[in-house]
Amino acid sequence: MDAKEQAAFLKEMSENVVREMVWHIQKGDVPDSWDGHELRQWLSDRFGMVVIGQMENHRCSRYRDYRNIVLNNNLL
Repeated sequence: MDAKEQAAFLKEMSENVVREMVWHIQKGDVPDSWDGHELRQWLSDRFGMVVIGQMENHRCSRYRDYRNIVLNNNLL
């Protein structure tokens, strides 16, 4: 993937996750008492679920390679 494709992928994935979360808010599934703390955690959890689902098939070397690049390039 070139840089343009990478950016488009991230944008689409993020928009899909946020769209689903907003739908749950509008549907009344999310408590009114939730503020930035819970919403940040929920966002993190939702992105985690998306990633886990996609990385499960690549648990072996591909995930290790990914972690190595993230750590070496200070991407977190």
